[in-house]
Amino acid sequence: MSAFAKLRSLAFLCVVTGGLITAAWDAAKAVPWLRDRDRGDVVWIDTSAR
Repeated sequence: MSAFAKLRSLAFLCVVTGGLITAAWDAAKAVPWLRDRDRGDVVWIDTSAR
């Protein structure tokens, strides 16, 4: 395997990994129970700008 082929494989792996991380992050942000601020067992810290 040449150095160029290794570099190309590494770049492809980085792109795929980045895509999977992005998809997982978007899916985690869309989970409804993460946005439920009325739960009694969770302490929420509001970090929004005032």
